[in-house]
Amino acid sequence: MKRPLGWLLTIILALGALAVAQEEIVDGVAAIVNDKVITYSEIREFVQPIVQQLRREYSGQELIEKIRAAQRDALENLIDRTLILHEFNTKGYSIPDSIIEQQINETIANEYGGDRAAFIKTLQAQKLTYAQYRDKVRERTIIQAMRNRKSQQEIVVSPYKIEQYYKEHLADFKVDDQVKLRMIFIKKTTPSANTPDDDPRRLLGNEILRKLDGGAKFEDLAKQYSDAKEAKQGGDWGWVGKDALRKELNETAFTLKPGQHSKLIETKEGFYILQVDDFKPAHTKPLSEVRNSIEKILVEEQRAKMMESWIKELRAKAYIRFF
Repeated sequence: MKRPLGWLLTIILALGALAVAQEEIVDGVAAIVNDKVITYSEIREFVQPIVQQLRREYSGQELIEKIRAAQRDALENLIDRTLILHEFNTKGYSIPDSIIEQQINETIANEYGGDRAAFIKTLQAQKLTYAQYRDKVRERTIIQAMRNRKSQQEIVVSPYKIEQYYKEHLADFKVDDQVKLRMIFIKKTTPSANTPDDDPRRLLGNEILRKLDGGAKFEDLAKQYSDAKEAKQGGDWGWVGKDALRKELNETAFTLKPGQHSKLIETKEGFYILQVDDFKPAHTKPLSEVRNSIEKILVEEQRAKMMESWIKELRAKAYIRFF
């Protein structure tokens, strides 16, 4: 829906005439959404955390292209947010001030230990007044509430769709060989590739092996001697695949039969003793096992489509102009 924007011309001309440096506009109008101007400075503020990450991962022309893509995405995101806020106001919705104050107080409590003075100092360092920060929190709360309102509608996924998804994604449900593993780890006093035969930690490992060979329970010895965090659970690692273990442990684990334990395995960090309790050959998980997870995937897909459709509707009835 197009509407007169004559009162904005002065603003557009003023912002659009600001300086340009190194092919990057210092500030100016990026887009107009109904009666709201989105400036380049807003885009840069919105995308700043992403740009910082990109600078750590890319350089040169690739970095430039990544930043430009992030800026385009940021503009689209800002347009969507503006449309949602416009819809909120147009519908005559309201949100109690107490909810906004509660969220701010929770932030002060959780991130500043309840120190309101430290919170205010942080705002000042960011060149924000309390009122400006409060407006940001209000907008963020409204946008989240409006999105939730649209996405929380009940969605029913038919058994047919679940079965079709399963058939089309069988590869996603394939599982390689797995072993149900227990492990005892004896940490070396000083990390090294090889230790002498009389090293106290090696001798302890050999003593544990003798006890295992004598019939002692692996889980009892793990609880007593293991330095790993799984010691309290008797060294239980549960079901693990070949990609879950380091190479030297993986090679041993998948040669053991259920009920067998390994010899002492030395690494730079320490000594390991493994025991396999059970074995599962490679297989494809049956539909009965993955039905619930497939349903969740399809529900989320449907919610994403609903959200996309809603945003398209908001855009269709809005005045949007790019500069």
